Amino acid sequence: MIKIPSVRRYKDLNTNIDDLYDDIVEELQKEKELNIVNEMEGTVKDTEKPFKTVTAVRQSIPRVFVGALREVTVTITGEADDHFVEVHTGAWLRNLAMPGAGGLLIAGPLGAGVAAGASGLVAANYQRKLWKKINELVNKNSKKELSIEKVEDLPSV
Repeated sequence: MIKIPSVRRYKDLNTNIDDLYDDIVEELQKEKELNIVNEMEGTVKDTEKPFKTVTAVRQSIPRVFVGALREVTVTITGEADDHFVEVHTGAWLRNLAMPGAGGLLIAGPLGAGVAAGASGLVAANYQRKLWKKINELVNKNSKKELSIEKVEDLPSV
């Protein structure tokens, strides 16, 4: 499975982390084909910073083979005035091979390339949509207004 990670740091917002987490879980539950399969909370080893994480998995097998999003994990680490939100979206590695093979049979090499590229973008597109919603939820659950200065996109590793 291919995973696409993305991390944002939110500062000086006085965010209610518990309510933010609950709203994110609710947002994932709205996706009709996603099922919450795991929720955890605790502290990060050596830092004692609290974290909460939720993982939702798409259960419909047929969509997996045509490039659908397979898995989403959202983790919130930190406290009200300094926290990180990390989003991982995943798609099966087959997403790049199976649609490409279908495209090759139907439309030749050009069709294969287009199909493989399109299926590889599904998880990234969902992630962009989810980040937009997360920003709205951070703003909703914060005592201070969300602004560009209070958000930092961190490089993915």
